Amino acid sequence: MCGIAGLIDPSLSEAQVTDRVRGAVDALVHRGPDDQGTFCEEGVGIGIRRLSIIDVEGGHQPIANEAETVHVVCNGEIYNYLDLRKELETRGHVFKTRSDVEVIVHLYEEYGTSCVDHLVGMFGIALWDSVNRRLFLGRDRLGKKPLYYAERSDTLVFGSEIKAILEVYPDLAEPDRDSLIPYLRYGLIPEPHTIYRGIRNLPAGHWMVYEGRRSRIQEYWRPDPTEDTDRSYDDWKGELDALLLESVRSRLMSEVPLGVFLSGGIDSSAVVAYAHQAGLHPLKTFTIGFDRGEWDESGDAETVARHFGTEHHVLRVAQTELEASMADTLVALVRGFDEPFGDSSALPTYHVSRLAGEHVRVILGGDGGDELFAGYSSYRGIRFAESYRQLPAWLGQGLLPSAAGAVASALPRGRRYAAQRVQKVFADSGMAFADMYFSKQALCSDDLISGLLSTPIGHEERPDTSISGIRQVLSSEAPAVNKATYADIRFRLLEDMLVKVDRMSMAHSLEVRSPFLDHRLVEFALAIPPALKLRGWETKAILRDTVRGYLPRSTVQKKKQGFGVPLREWFKTGLHEMVGDYLESEPGGLPADTFDRKAVRQLVARHQKGEADYSQVIWMLLNYATWHDLYVSRSSARF
Repeated sequence: MCGIAGLIDPSLSEAQVTDRVRGAVDALVHRGPDDQGTFCEEGVGIGIRRLSIIDVEGGHQPIANEAETVHVVCNGEIYNYLDLRKELETRGHVFKTRSDVEVIVHLYEEYGTSCVDHLVGMFGIALWDSVNRRLFLGRDRLGKKPLYYAERSDTLVFGSEIKAILEVYPDLAEPDRDSLIPYLRYGLIPEPHTIYRGIRNLPAGHWMVYEGRRSRIQEYWRPDPTEDTDRSYDDWKGELDALLLESVRSRLMSEVPLGVFLSGGIDSSAVVAYAHQAGLHPLKTFTIGFDRGEWDESGDAETVARHFGTEHHVLRVAQTELEASMADTLVALVRGFDEPFGDSSALPTYHVSRLAGEHVRVILGGDGGDELFAGYSSYRGIRFAESYRQLPAWLGQGLLPSAAGAVASALPRGRRYAAQRVQKVFADSGMAFADMYFSKQALCSDDLISGLLSTPIGHEERPDTSISGIRQVLSSEAPAVNKATYADIRFRLLEDMLVKVDRMSMAHSLEVRSPFLDHRLVEFALAIPPALKLRGWETKAILRDTVRGYLPRSTVQKKKQGFGVPLREWFKTGLHEMVGDYLESEPGGLPADTFDRKAVRQLVARHQKGEADYSQVIWMLLNYATWHDLYVSRSSARF
């Protein structure tokens, strides 16, 4: 894993380019503390901070072809590089290193921009073609590795993180007001947009070419939610077993210590099982334990660790410790994302990455299992909604939601949360499928957003975001579970989970690999008939059956448990003063020209009285306030 950056600016000398590129990559030192390198000439430069994992001694980047006319830097890993290398050598290409990255320059010589079609892995690539004066940028299919860019007049600057771009052009730290609505609605900003007006996110499964002072972006991969009905159940299960084993085995290549994130759930436990089968002994596993039983899975993780005899590490965290360090941690989180980020599970992810980073440089995780195999409770919600929509409109869309709302209002403060959730389930279940999906993803209603803002901002979804394409699939005639799986991969996983895991792990110079997100496994899982994933009310049915013989019975039968923290209680107790300092006091971090401070104070007061659960909204506001203070109010600072 690494951090890459670079720029094109015809007005700059080689010395000026070198100075700017070195500054950009130095801002990414946490992503690559082991090595650095640049290739610069008049008007153009690319650079890297390297976390050395493959060919530790000889894999210095940038790497060039034989004629030194093509130079590449890559953030990520290419898992099929040995097979590619053999093929390229038969075509006459000469290799100078044992690095996986070197195959990219030779693939480019053979296939041009189609080189990414041949790669199996996670990657953000920057390649400079000196002969054609062409910059090529590419991002992996699932979006595991980030790549941002900004264009202005005749220049382009890019980086693995936004901070690299701001290092070159600090004045780009200008908020994009149109990105505020999706952030407050979903806790994220759908690609290609960011919180900054002039900075874009190269979409997953796309490449960009910049030449002749013009850019061109092309999609090269998109998942297909069409099911395959021509196989038997045993065939499905047998091929899934083989694909999982191969996906895990290929991700064990490393010249530095490697481990596995182990939550105790079926996904991470399956990764441990297949790593054990592949011969990784002893296996290091890592989990986080809390002093609150309702959100502590460390006991389940220890069951799996004992089963496989792993070298198990547990980070025990007390609620009082988290509360005491929250202000400093919140700053660290925002500096990791360079944007406000609304998923509070970033907090435990940050801490467990810190633990793992003290022992290993590479770690495998179970990300993607819930999305591929219908693991979320929302898939049961789909089943419920299919029946609910059969009710007469006066009952399903009128009486039942109203009755649930009346019950919630009649209950004492602090006991309304369950009834309020039921009311929302009823309201969502009566919607069209696409509207229901995004309503379930929303953390904040449009009415509440309007009340929090001091000036109106349009609530319409931008037509050029990933959401528009997802809505088209959700409105199709495909099976509901398949549509939701597609949407979860393209939205929930891409825009939230993978962003969180990459930034929080790389903050501790830790590379995370996700076997479930091998694109071949993703394509296979999308073709599995939905009845094999969601069997009655049982989620992940075929995955459970596939790994049943490898795991403890309690692990196979374990219900999904979220990886979160009890914000609702924290914001009413131990973090009450912090919320007041950030959101209610003058001047505070929330800009007065954007937010209505009186409305924010009222929302916080309602939460603390137990009238409603606004914990996710408060968390989003805390993140926005911290980001605005660090990146806008102090935009002259270096990040």
